Amino acid sequence: MNTKDLLLKLTSIHGPSGFENQVIKEIQKIMEEYSDECHITKLGSLICLKKGNGKGRIGLLAHVDQLGFVVSKIDEKGFAYVEKIGGWDPKVVAGQRAIIYSNGKIFNGVFGFLAPHLQKSKDRKIMPNFDGLFLDISMNKKWKEINVGDIVMLDDIKGFETQNFVFAPALDNRASCTSIILTAKMLQKMNHSFDVFFIFTTQEEIGGPGAPTSAYFSELDYAFVIDVTHGDEKIPGYAKIELNKGPAVGFGPVIDREFNEKVRKVAEKYNIKTQLEPIPRNSGTDTDEVQLVRTGIKTQLLSIPLKYMHTPYEKVSITDVENTAKLMAFTIIEMEVQ
Repeated sequence: MNTKDLLLKLTSIHGPSGFENQVIKEIQKIMEEYSDECHITKLGSLICLKKGNGKGRIGLLAHVDQLGFVVSKIDEKGFAYVEKIGGWDPKVVAGQRAIIYSNGKIFNGVFGFLAPHLQKSKDRKIMPNFDGLFLDISMNKKWKEINVGDIVMLDDIKGFETQNFVFAPALDNRASCTSIILTAKMLQKMNHSFDVFFIFTTQEEIGGPGAPTSAYFSELDYAFVIDVTHGDEKIPGYAKIELNKGPAVGFGPVIDREFNEKVRKVAEKYNIKTQLEPIPRNSGTDTDEVQLVRTGIKTQLLSIPLKYMHTPYEKVSITDVENTAKLMAFTIIEMEVQ
């Protein structure tokens, strides 16, 4: 399976925070070919190990969960109301088709919002919020079988590739999961000293308990945390990160300086295109928690540039995903050189 097909495959599977099991199962099937052993933790994260021929333990961590919704209320007319799982913007939800998972059954829905013709003039100037958003489930003959607590996902959003870019839902963070799989594939043909733990974690979008618990279990010395960052966006006061220019190598207080220097030297040695991203405070990723595990883990954040974050169609460069994998693989084989 090439990079494009892998991205499209992983982004086609629904897996919101706390309900990642189907994505985890698919990744495990792929990773068993490249690993000596695989293990699923009590919190549902997947840890796959490829043993090295020396000492040292390094982890590659990416969260698998995506945004979603949970039903919080259902009225007598067939309208449901939802709570967010993760950081949704209601502007991109109104009018979208939805799918509801309930007790092994699948139901349809449409997110509705009061038409502008019916809104008061003052309300038209106000940005929509989830208080005014509803989920019409009345088209289902047995809609009363839907329950509070059921999971809701946007439906009929199919990823596609054009000009070496992939547009798809959940590229945050299935693009990073793909980069780990590609790294594992590359390491099949490489000698490395360190034991390598390929870790696909749960629940990052709601606080991230999957990553630190997995890092604790694996007793890591070093860790790559792979996530996404805003690409091709004009953000005042921040370094501009671009798509197709390689992964963003984070540096700052939460990044281990020695490990960071090693990664940058590897990128230069092997002519791997990268960008630098300053992280002046907490990163907002699993990096912040992973570095604190046990007596501390030397941690490096790698971020794949992504445009349209937390929308139905996010965008990444296939080359950036592949270069992220190359950077990790070549760093791992160089880790034995002290």
